[in-house]
Amino acid sequence: MRRIALALAVAAFAVSCSSSTAAVPTPSPSASPTQQLGPGGLTLDEEIGAVMMVGVQGPLSDAVLSDWRQRQFGGLLVVNLNHNASSPDAMRSFISSIRSTSSHRLIAATDQEGGFVCIAISSVPCAPMPVGQADTTRMATALRSLGFDLDLCYGTDATAVTSAVGPVIDGIHAAGMLSAAKHFPGHGDTSVSSETQLPRIDESLETLAAREWPPFAAAVKHSVDFVLLGHLFYPALDPERSADLSPVTVQKLRTELGFHGTVLSDDMEMGAITASTPTPEAAVEFLIAGGDMVMVAHHLDIADATYDAIRAAVVSGRLPRSRLDEAVAALEALRVA
Repeated sequence: MRRIALALAVAAFAVSCSSSTAAVPTPSPSASPTQQLGPGGLTLDEEIGAVMMVGVQGPLSDAVLSDWRQRQFGGLLVVNLNHNASSPDAMRSFISSIRSTSSHRLIAATDQEGGFVCIAISSVPCAPMPVGQADTTRMATALRSLGFDLDLCYGTDATAVTSAVGPVIDGIHAAGMLSAAKHFPGHGDTSVSSETQLPRIDESLETLAAREWPPFAAAVKHSVDFVLLGHLFYPALDPERSADLSPVTVQKLRTELGFHGTVLSDDMEMGAITASTPTPEAAVEFLIAGGDMVMVAHHLDIADATYDAIRAAVVSGRLPRSRLDEAVAALEALRVA
């Protein structure tokens, strides 16, 4: 079955966050990557945390708070599978407690697709698919009242998704949130789930652009804020790498579709990636390719290892500090709710 996904995203600022976008400071020639200050005066360690969206399993613990305080992850992912909270009050407490450890902006996300996939919190309505502008605003508003910033929602048919993108994005923006589209460059004609293995789609670039990209073009036209890249193998796009790890994918998104917002990865713990590449290495490759925010959805120890791998890549020069600066600048440039 073809799946072209439409994601709705939301972003709210912690009280301490500034709404201005600072220019990237020009480091002195003698400054090492660890000594340079990036956008907003962030240190290297703060930048690494800022470009990571992390999920944890189970209720909140002192260990999680301590780790978050140290790493300063810029995104929090909450999905039903992680069993973080089961009531509105518990979810508010979970998100606000983690947000209280953050010195900078935190984006809290959940998987609210409508239909059969909704967050298991009674105060959040679950509209049937396909969702329209009113339903989108209603769900997003309920999520925001819990402290969430990012709401993910799927479509199934290219034509239907293309026509629905505008109202959905407008509905999210009307709720004071940010929007996103996923999974670029499009799922094509495949029934393979990236949860377990990497889907291979043998289509030409011409077919890809004509059939898979119109929903994303419509999203860009409506000022979408995020685009999430999928774990997909298109030999015509890049014969060596998964699309989300290829600079060709980001180049097509930026130049051919004219997207200037923030590029987010799918979960780097999925089997599509880990069957061939460890999560930390995949995260580094995603950032080198031009991605802006890496998602590690379930395990804090894997997120910590990913953080360390990104740091090592910057220190060694494999991942230029300037590339990390660009990713942070993209996140800081997101509109203020």
